[in-house]
Amino acid sequence: MTIEFLINFLILLLGTLAAGFLAYRSFQKRRVQLGAEPTLPQYFIRRSTYWSGIVLYCSLMAGLFFLLTWQWLPLEPLVTLIVSHLRAGELVNLLYGLDGNKLFPLIAAGIMLFFVGWESPFNPLLILRDSIHDAFAIPTKAVEVYNALIKSRLSAADDKIKAQIADRLLVQSIDAGDFDKSGATVEYKWAHNSLLFDQIQHYADQSSYRRLFSEPSLMWGEICISYNAMSEKVNIWKEAEPHYTKTVNLLKDLDRLTGLLCRLLAAAVVFGSPSENDMWETVRKLGGNVHEARLKHTYKYLLIFAAATAFGVILGREVSVALHNVFLFPDKPLPHFSYTTLRWIAYSIAIYVVPITLVFALRSVAFRHQQEPVEQNYGFYMAIMFVCFLVSTTISTFILELTFYRRDDFNFLDSFLDHARWGIMPALICGFVAYRMDAPASEAEALSKTILSAVLGFLAWGGIAVIFMLYATDDLAIEKLNLRFTLVGTAFFVTGLLGAAARFKTASD
Repeated sequence: MTIEFLINFLILLLGTLAAGFLAYRSFQKRRVQLGAEPTLPQYFIRRSTYWSGIVLYCSLMAGLFFLLTWQWLPLEPLVTLIVSHLRAGELVNLLYGLDGNKLFPLIAAGIMLFFVGWESPFNPLLILRDSIHDAFAIPTKAVEVYNALIKSRLSAADDKIKAQIADRLLVQSIDAGDFDKSGATVEYKWAHNSLLFDQIQHYADQSSYRRLFSEPSLMWGEICISYNAMSEKVNIWKEAEPHYTKTVNLLKDLDRLTGLLCRLLAAAVVFGSPSENDMWETVRKLGGNVHEARLKHTYKYLLIFAAATAFGVILGREVSVALHNVFLFPDKPLPHFSYTTLRWIAYSIAIYVVPITLVFALRSVAFRHQQEPVEQNYGFYMAIMFVCFLVSTTISTFILELTFYRRDDFNFLDSFLDHARWGIMPALICGFVAYRMDAPASEAEALSKTILSAVLGFLAWGGIAVIFMLYATDDLAIEKLNLRFTLVGTAFFVTGLLGAAARFKTASD
């Protein structure tokens, strides 16, 4: 074992430990934004689970640094160069020997450590950190519960809970009619805050939540002081003459208190619920608007779309080939099932199912951050179509240029504009899928109505596909008429089946 090996090993060990430490600090820095206040996510999950996420992320960063400096860009040549020249006292030759090949691994190691600790949206390592963070800290549940509580309606709250509120008030500042007033009034906001505080007090009385309520960032002590002071303010406001400025200031104070209460209550509900069903049942009792149209087992829908696409290609091409051979060019028959069909299946799944998968992901993100239930959000559907058009056209551009055209002078922008026509139908289908997610089918819908709706959707979307595909294939040469015919026929079946398959059920189905 040489001195060079020991020094190199020591450097690798220290660098690996530094990467793990910086990863630990980075993981701890991330917070969940609930309203205007940042919240530490470890109080929304069990301590063991949260620390499992920390260990996983730190291990990945430390392992990545070790592989970088040991295998991919080893520091050993630089260490050997420095040690050998220092031992021989050749400092001048050492400076001459420090070329780019020797220094680049050291620069790469420094950049790696910088990126591990760099808090910036442009840092690619933060994508990995946030993914692991979300998987183990479950901040999304807290956001959903917070949004449901902040927009809850007292008229939907449990009557037993309403009856408990008056017993906890130091000053009787709530009337029976306050629960049914407009959400913009002082009376309603104060009744809402009282309801939230009553439920928080229920959790605070239990010793198992002591760690949660002793966390300084959740501000339980400040909430208690502010709530008691607000009770006096509201009572004085009710007895005094109406005053615009005082009313506006009181509404601002009540809104801030509501945010703090909902943040702490969301932490308590998520932290203390043994299952997701119990968590949402608690939210319902408090009048929270729980989205009933949440989709579960989305992979089943994606498999259905993939199967519909593959079956549409097979059926569409075979029917088109049969019609071509019988009616158009009997003397120049096309082969039926061939290797081309498999290529078309792969291409269709890439430009249709991949963007649809993106729709599911974007819809899930939008739902988690949606504070009020909206039946149809047409702005969201337009954004979905635009994003899916870009994705589908990009996929089509790379597939066709790399496998079909194989041009030596490939220019992405020119090719993207040339293949933009192939991204129109996938974009429209993706917008329709997003729309259908917000308009799920009723569980009591008759089978005949379901079949009729699927048939009409198939014919409607098939007709739209024929129109767009005739436009998209308009520049094909006369000798490629058979290709145009089969493309249009296949698009009719693929798009028609996808339109018919875009039928969703609620999570309760």
